Formats: sequence, C-alpha cells, structure tokens
Amino acid sequence: MRNSIVKVVLTGALVLPVGLFADHAWVGVFAKNTPFKTQAFESRKYFTQFASAIQQRWKEGYVLWDLEQGYHRWLGVFVKGGGYTEQGFTSRRDIEKFMKVVRIRQQQGFSLTDVEWGNGRWVGIFSKGKGLGKQEFFVFEDIEAFPQMVSTAWKKGMKLDRVTYGDGRWFAAFSEDKTYKDQLVTMSESYESLQQDLLNKWKEGYKVVDLEYGFSMWIATYMKTDLYTHEKVDAINDFEEFTAYLNHRWKQGFHLIDLADGKR
Repeated sequence: MRNSIVKVVLTGALVLPVGLFADHAWVGVFAKNTPFKTQAFESRKYFTQFASAIQQRWKEGYVLWDLEQGYHRWLGVFVKGGGYTEQGFTSRRDIEKFMKVVRIRQQQGFSLTDVEWGNGRWVGIFSKGKGLGKQEFFVFEDIEAFPQMVSTAWKKGMKLDRVTYGDGRWFAAFSEDKTYKDQLVTMSESYESLQQDLLNKWKEGYKVVDLEYGFSMWIATYMKTDLYTHEKVDAINDFEEFTAYLNHRWKQGFHLIDLADGKR
C-alpha cells in the first residue's frame, strides 16, 4: 500500500497579475457515477439559519455530506444514498468545549464526518453508518507538524478523513478503514500548483476526495477509489455564478462530492 505526503511549491516562468492570486474562489469537486441518488444544496449567512436548513433536509430524507464556511456563508451539500443512517451536529465557540462534545458523541456511537470553523464557532457533523471506524483527532498550530502526523497515522493503519483551519489552529481527523486503498496528501502554496498536482495525480489513477484551504495553503487528499468516475474540479469567483454552474453540472450528470473555498 502506497502512502505519501508531499509539499508542492510552484516554480517556473509563469507570471500572473498579483490581483489574481488574491481572488477568492469557490471550488467544487464534481464526479459522475457516484453512489448518490440525488443531491441538494443549501446556503445561509448565519449558522442558526443553516441549522434550520439541516433539520429540514433531514426530514426530507437527506444527509449532510459536506459542510463549508467561507466568505460569510455556511454551505452544505446534501445527498440521498450517502450511506449514513443517523446524523447530528454540534456548535461550540471554544475548541476545548467542542472536543468534549466530540468525545461524548463517540461514546454514543457516532463518528465525526465533517468539521468546519467559521464566524467564531466550530461545527461538527456526526454520523452513524457502515464502515465508520475508530477515530483520532489532533488540534495544532504549526502546519509543518502535519506531514509527520499523517505519516504516523498511516503506520497505525489509519487514513486522513478531514483537515480544516480556523481561529489560528488546524484540526485533523483520522480513522481506521480497512477498505481504503492508497492515500496521498499534498500541500500546495498556490492554486496554480494545486491544479498541476491534480493533473499529475489523475494520470496516476488517483481521485481527489477532499480539498481544504487555510493559512495560504491548499491541502488535497487523494485516494484510489471506484466509487465515482469522470472527476473534475472547477473554481469560480462569484457565488451566484457558482450556484448556476452547479445546476449546469447537475444537468450534465455530475454530482458535487466536495466543496472548498480559498484564494486563487
């Protein structure tokens, strides 16, 4: 089983206006032939409003597949056919109090399937379902410690589930999963280098399963999986244009499997 983590730094003669690198973009990872039966997308300015949207989607038979917060918006990708049998969420402004809730949820049989920080709060999505194994969590400030953290987890038979940045800290979640194949994690210091990294990994047969941005760093998690095909990654600056493009992708037969936001 091959595992590796690399730091990608853009080099070469390509020169673009400085303003382009400062632009904020919404980044969607799309794929075809996913396990999902259908999808829905929600956006709210305040988490209290978004929490109500979660509850409504649960009543309609959806589960929250991916949570994102950025540029004063809480966003969620909801699916039917995601494999989760039960879900819950929690919100805490203090990371220590948040971790206490995480431990309580673990005792109740839940796994942390997504975590996000925004507007001064940590939000965790907890799920039950087949294939969710034992988890370990780390909160740290220095991103330079992350590669060794990932390598140590791999040696213990664990994979990286989620990594996110907020309030000057990184949060990483790892889990045991005997079914996963090769995992790669890359750290790119620009969106351009991330794009090149994506092209290289696709040629090697990998699919990106998670993208995160924090502290001027793009982190991509790759795996070899047969769960979906025809993967594409699109970055759009304007939110209204992104939502319109999402509908366009749906009409083409794609599903949104991961959502991120950051600087291009």
